[in-house]
Amino acid sequence: MVTESPRTTPRAAELLDRAAGLRADAELMDGYARRLVATAQAVAACSAAPAHTRPALTRQAAACRRVARQLRAAASVLLAAHPGPDAAPTDRTARMARMARPSGRAGRPSGLPGRPPAAEPRSYDGIT
Repeated sequence: MVTESPRTTPRAAELLDRAAGLRADAELMDGYARRLVATAQAVAACSAAPAHTRPALTRQAAACRRVARQLRAAASVLLAAHPGPDAAPTDRTARMARMARPSGRAGRPSGLPGRPPAAEPRSYDGIT
């Protein structure tokens, strides 16, 4: 027998916290990308390193940047789902679609405008 749980709408504070967490995770991914690029440059200077090492590290750095953009886009969608009290309620769906579309610009500013940053970025598997 299948039981359906009642749907609950998350509160505004929960959405803002989740968006802040996503942005903190995006910052982590950007940091990993920077470390991978630095490692690739160091490996390029090492004549004993296998030839495939630098391209592999570069691909991993690009993947980290791509995930960071996706995390920021997800955070934007959450924020668009609950605009501030002064936002006009017109054409909310179009606004959400615009916010979810990644622009492809590197180095976009992060963080939530008008809100303090998340307490600390999350760390996975002991990697900081």
